[in-house]
Amino acid sequence: MPAGKRKTRNEHSAGGAVISLRDGVPHVALIATRGRTRWGLPKGAVSEGETSEQAALREVLEETGITAEIIRTLDTIEYFFRAGDTLIRKRVDFYLMRFIEGDLKPQLSEVDDVEWVELKSALQRASFDSERELLEVALADPSLAASLAPKSF
Repeated sequence: MPAGKRKTRNEHSAGGAVISLRDGVPHVALIATRGRTRWGLPKGAVSEGETSEQAALREVLEETGITAEIIRTLDTIEYFFRAGDTLIRKRVDFYLMRFIEGDLKPQLSEVDDVEWVELKSALQRASFDSERELLEVALADPSLAASLAPKSF
């Protein structure tokens, strides 16, 4: 490959901060990877023909075993990493989500574990600054508790 000509690729993923009130205290579902040394939010690639929102809900279900509902967009983060000789520019859309139903069960082909972590404690456990910042935004949201209340019909 000629000097100055590097391979680059764009990737688009989506994920969510699923919040559940447990004894009145907000908890977030965190996944563990790399032998339980890296904790973060569930996320994965947006498939062709799928919206970012659909991908986020699918990835949450696949990686954690729980069903959630999107409350609102949290933010989009972008970062770069290298895979072999390819520079990857990754964009991840994150959504604030409300827990609907299910029991936590990790998708062992992709994650090592999944836990409900008190939102305040998750700020220390999250391995990535960008995801920690998303959790700080969720925690500081004055309407969080009202957003988590079950919908009445």
